[in-house]
Amino acid sequence: MKLAKKIMLLTFSLLLIIIAGGDSDGQERGSRELVILFTHDLHSYLLPHKVLTQDGQQVQQGGYAKLAYVIKEQRTYQQNKTLRVDAGDFSMGTLFHTSFLKEASELRLMGKMGYDVATFGNHDFDFHAEGLAKMLQTARSKSQQLPALVASNIIFSRNDPGDAALKQAFKDYPVKDYMVFERNGIRIGVFGIMGKDAGDDTTFIQPVKFGDPIRASKKMVDVLKDKEKVDVVICLSPSDTSPVKNKSEDQELARKVPQIDVIISGHTYTILPKPIKVGRTIIVSSGCYGEYLGILKVFYTKGKDIKVASYALRNITTGIPDDRIVSEEVADYKDIVSRDFLSPYRLSFDQVIAESDFNMDSLASAYANPREMGLGNMITDAYRYAVQKAEGNNYEYVHVAVEPLGLIRDSFQKGKITTADVFQVLSLGIGRDGVAGYPLLAFYVNGKELKDILEVEASVAPFKKEDAHLQVSGVKFAFNPHRILFDRVTQVSVQDEKGEYKTLDFKKLYRVCSNLYAAEMINYVSKVTYGLLSVKPKDKKGRALPDLNKAIIYTDKGSSKPQELKEWIALTQYMRSFTDTNRNGIPNIPGKYRAPEGRYQAEPSTDLKKILANGNFITYGALIIGIVFLCALIFLIVLVIKKVRPLLVKVK
Repeated sequence: MKLAKKIMLLTFSLLLIIIAGGDSDGQERGSRELVILFTHDLHSYLLPHKVLTQDGQQVQQGGYAKLAYVIKEQRTYQQNKTLRVDAGDFSMGTLFHTSFLKEASELRLMGKMGYDVATFGNHDFDFHAEGLAKMLQTARSKSQQLPALVASNIIFSRNDPGDAALKQAFKDYPVKDYMVFERNGIRIGVFGIMGKDAGDDTTFIQPVKFGDPIRASKKMVDVLKDKEKVDVVICLSPSDTSPVKNKSEDQELARKVPQIDVIISGHTYTILPKPIKVGRTIIVSSGCYGEYLGILKVFYTKGKDIKVASYALRNITTGIPDDRIVSEEVADYKDIVSRDFLSPYRLSFDQVIAESDFNMDSLASAYANPREMGLGNMITDAYRYAVQKAEGNNYEYVHVAVEPLGLIRDSFQKGKITTADVFQVLSLGIGRDGVAGYPLLAFYVNGKELKDILEVEASVAPFKKEDAHLQVSGVKFAFNPHRILFDRVTQVSVQDEKGEYKTLDFKKLYRVCSNLYAAEMINYVSKVTYGLLSVKPKDKKGRALPDLNKAIIYTDKGSSKPQELKEWIALTQYMRSFTDTNRNGIPNIPGKYRAPEGRYQAEPSTDLKKILANGNFITYGALIIGIVFLCALIFLIVLVIKKVRPLLVKVK
């Protein structure tokens, strides 16, 4: 009965493929078909995950076993016409990536699923250069069935030994500048680049750098066309496709390197229901987490531009059967994670931590409309709670906690919340201990520097990076978006030990908690503001901290092997402290986190008094420059009038 059901489902699926993808209108005589199956931003989502529909319903999407089934289905139907590619960020996002170094589960499964080639996204470097090197060596030692890897604009140092291990791993795997494949008599060249925005997020892998993606792409196209004599050029690009065209790196790439035939665009999780055409270049994108498999069929005719024959995004839903082999391997990796990563924390993969009777803010809506979120409030409150618990009798009061939006990777939905769910919310990074998950830090800044940190929300995030928008605890502030940049925060009050909010004192030292990445990005703030905003972490005596390692919080500092307080563990502890309101043995998320509390808000005003009131040197410096410019302009006008007036008199 099960076999008959599977045969019927396969037959139905093939009919859908024939209807949706088999239309050959416009096919010219002598043309050949190429079917590109593509994904990107899989982020270690090996299992199906919950997704909220627009009407608030929960559905399950994705999962490698189901994705593998559809890929195999396409290969069966299309035979030798398919090329299977991934445009990066295949790792970092779930508990499965905690075995990145020792198991390389993502790459090994992609090999089993039939991927031909992939590239790296910025998060594939999150375990730093040495970590990525270990993963590549692990993958090669444990499996011969792996996808080829291309990285075309990575630059290794000449003398710095810091990237020696990764350089060697690239040779051993090997990771190449490009690959050439042949399908259905078509010669296809594939290369991969790291975009500028994605590259900016990988500063911790120095001395490794990334070359200019446009220049690197031009070089690859020349090699592929002139030396390799390929018919079709495909670029795997973890850059971005933005609704704002002048911010869309892949559209710029298509304009400046028009010889690229197809760009698989990743990094920004864009879902393109139909391809973007820039000149002759086709740009496609299929979202994230394996929720869709992109299927692009093109016609190739020698001497002519390729033509789109059909395009579909196949939704990977619960109705799709699992590939048995991949499903069994995923189960094995799940056991490994529970044994090697979770057991020291006395946690298990599917252990219920808490429950919620409401859906919390979705990240899609947060990025579309950056704001204070109930979820962000809960996360930052958790940091202050967990630091106090970890330090015990030696606790030093934490005034403020901050978390950038870009480091929140998922949200919570109505129902039971497991360990795996909590980890996915704060899944990024690695600590100084080499263990997955960013640790929490606590350091001191003065009041002026605290205001500068809050200026990131008001002045930096709206112009530079959406993921820099802040979530905060222990502080309330207001800002006027019409004021001069870097002086938009107008009011700040900080919570004291008694729970009362007091006006910010520029000379006072305040203890701030953040994760390791956010603390390290303080230098980035200074860079993008050209030093106009400056924050230097300090100890409790106001002395500069030359090493952020000294600010890391440990859960058992007195033991011989203290554990870093990971941000996801802090959130787990806080959620487990909630009251069990319905008496079923499971803590409930408080209703106060259903919506924002008003911890910060924009107060737009063009009133001159409000624009200038309590301004800093930037505001008054701009005012002085404006006055000088106005005086110079008036002087110039007067001078011109004096010169022109005699001439006008003579004419009369």
